Amino acid sequence: MGGDSGARTSGGIEYGPLPPRSAWGLRCQFYLQWIYLPVGFAVVAVASLFAGGGGAPLFGRGPKGVPKDPYGDGVLLSRRQYQLELSGTPEQWRERAVFALRRAVAQASQGPDETISLPASSYRGLGLEGLDELAGALGWRLDRERLRFGSVALKPVSVPH
Repeated sequence: MGGDSGARTSGGIEYGPLPPRSAWGLRCQFYLQWIYLPVGFAVVAVASLFAGGGGAPLFGRGPKGVPKDPYGDGVLLSRRQYQLELSGTPEQWRERAVFALRRAVAQASQGPDETISLPASSYRGLGLEGLDELAGALGWRLDRERLRFGSVALKPVSVPH
């Protein structure tokens, strides 16, 4: 993933692996989360007392039947994700992307206009081209009109009648 990764580009969008995150930034996120987590938890607890609860799970608890992601599902940076971000191989990134895709597909309602979104942390070392290949095997494809920095949208492959 060095200087010339040979990534294919189209219209300013790079389809190969994304550049790795900085080791310093990852270390800061990993170690400082134990400081900002209690503060954030207190804010959420107070807000939920007044708002009546609801919202996304903090620690990655999802609906029943949805596979657990061994790289972490919540807002915390797990040790496994930390190691992957620092020095993950393409095979490890492929494994990570498969877990994230399966989880997102299991949570989707599969409507005709349904889309799912994946953060860059689940496919960074694989790239959009590899992600599109994996998604195709599950009946989904990249929604190229909705590509944006930080995440990607996928939509179901339409079956001709």
